Amino acid sequence: MSDARGADRVDVEDRNEVAVISGDVRVDGWLYGARAICTAPPLRSGCPLRCAARCKLLWHRTTNVAAVWITAALLVACSREEPPAKANGTASDARVSSAWFVEITQESGVDFVHDAGLTPEKHLPETMGAGAALVDVDGDGDLDLYVLQGGPMRLAGARAGEFREPEGVLPTNRLYLNDGAGKFVDATARSGAAAHPGYAMGVAAGDVNGDGHVDFYVTNLGADVLLLGDGTGAFRDGTASAGLGDERWTSAATFFDAEGDGDLDLYVAAYVEVDLAKPAWCGDRKPGYRSYCHPDAFEGLQDRLWINRGDGTFVDATAAAGLSDSTGKGLGVIAGDFDGDRDLDLYVANDSTENRLWFGRGDGTFEDGTLLSGTGVDGRGMTEAGMGLASGDVDGDGDLELFVTNFDEESNTLYSNLGGGMFDDVTMQSGLEAPSWLWVGFGCVLEDFDLDGDLDLAVANGHIIDNIALYHDGKTHAQFAQLFENDGRGRFVERQDAAGALRAQPVVGRGLYAGDLDGDGDADLVLTECGGRTRLYRNVRGADGFAIRGAPRNTLIELVGESGKRVLREQLGQPSYFGQGGDEVLTGLGGEKLAKIVLRVPYSAPVEVTLDAPVASGRIELVRDGATWAARVRRSN
Repeated sequence: MSDARGADRVDVEDRNEVAVISGDVRVDGWLYGARAICTAPPLRSGCPLRCAARCKLLWHRTTNVAAVWITAALLVACSREEPPAKANGTASDARVSSAWFVEITQESGVDFVHDAGLTPEKHLPETMGAGAALVDVDGDGDLDLYVLQGGPMRLAGARAGEFREPEGVLPTNRLYLNDGAGKFVDATARSGAAAHPGYAMGVAAGDVNGDGHVDFYVTNLGADVLLLGDGTGAFRDGTASAGLGDERWTSAATFFDAEGDGDLDLYVAAYVEVDLAKPAWCGDRKPGYRSYCHPDAFEGLQDRLWINRGDGTFVDATAAAGLSDSTGKGLGVIAGDFDGDRDLDLYVANDSTENRLWFGRGDGTFEDGTLLSGTGVDGRGMTEAGMGLASGDVDGDGDLELFVTNFDEESNTLYSNLGGGMFDDVTMQSGLEAPSWLWVGFGCVLEDFDLDGDLDLAVANGHIIDNIALYHDGKTHAQFAQLFENDGRGRFVERQDAAGALRAQPVVGRGLYAGDLDGDGDADLVLTECGGRTRLYRNVRGADGFAIRGAPRNTLIELVGESGKRVLREQLGQPSYFGQGGDEVLTGLGGEKLAKIVLRVPYSAPVEVTLDAPVASGRIELVRDGATWAARVRRSN
């Protein structure tokens, strides 16, 4: 007979509508660890612990008998009195509680509304939303906005996984040109092939043919397209001439230099095979209850790597690169030096199958490092519904962490970089598990929004099931976006007060992209909505920092202060979900003056650039002169 003497330890972490309860219990001399996520219906006042609607227990090394005692101990904890709430949800009472973001959609001139192509058959592509890119397409130094459209659902092709275009005039992707102050003009009519009428998913931006102009690769439900820019905001279709072509359901894509030869290669994630002619019925067979099917109901598709020959034409190198086993259900991909060996690696977020970490060998081939790195599953060994991706030095130790958004009742996941290609799931320790438990996360960005020298976090949320309220009390289709402030050591506090307009109303959030829209030196936000309008938010925090540009893509930029304080950033437009943000580094240095910059260009030795004089803030242009670099300070205080 088992001898259980109750809980040895019970800790309660209360976070608004969610409580994380962890504890230890001793059974037959064995100490068992457990954790419960207790959730209460949102928008309901009172103690979230006493009013808990659901408790999901997650334990290790347990038995049925031990589970009963652990459950009892944790339910006792759930009955405790609610601790006093922190004022305004801030990290400390001394923090300023004014809003960091105001909405500027109407005055910006961006009037885009996404068409999801909804049908009674509830085809899965309707739930995906679409991406966007913040990039300078006309060479005037500011960020323009390219937004992807869906339109009527595509027609079934001859077999499963094939698609046909509907007849008639179809809505197109839209291009908005920025005047430098956050005012946009719709330039779609003169953008040429950028006004593409496909049922779009994601977009990657970069100069693929070396002519100095921005090009786009757009993934679609159906044929993808490569759009070659001329530097004025006009584009032509270069898909066939570049040797590219993919007519499957592709999702996310990224340009990066796979082998260190100086040009941009292309990784394209593919999602699942759907048969639009034979849509499965999921959900109850009652009026209004038909639902979208889980991705587990579909077969995953193979990702592809396209290597640039150096002239803007590509060859499919998936097999040659060692990526033949990349079949998953990919929704996100990000490149970066995640093991510190100077070449570029790839991390792929897969939906309900394990994520994949591919370590680059520096020659265009890759090694699967998923298992040993610890990034394929969460800390409990569970696969999650990976969607959005962000990377950055969250804890200030000089390497890149990985952040992944997931489905509700999974939580988003933060992997801390331990060095040497090893990672640890620190979601709970960082304060990000409980606040993300109720939401379905999509777009995400790690940016220094308050310019204090550490990376904060913003997440766009929105369910995929439009009638989810019929199945679950307290769950909604439209959901609130979230803003988290970093304490400088990698621990986050949700700042509902600072989110301001970003959290003013629930939306069916998908993409979230950061960049300096108005030229004031801090990170603003663009949020796309599935079946809704694209929204723009201006950062009004009002701090001073540094805006750095000019380094090659994926360059690690280390800012060094007068005292030796170091801040690591990456020259990369974060992919978030299905898109790309601005690539300018926007950061503070903890109040210190900047004395020098260390550049870690991929495949190259570090280069140190010393400023003529330390500066407290300003715009810095990095200029290459052969093997050396110079820093031009355009404005400083």
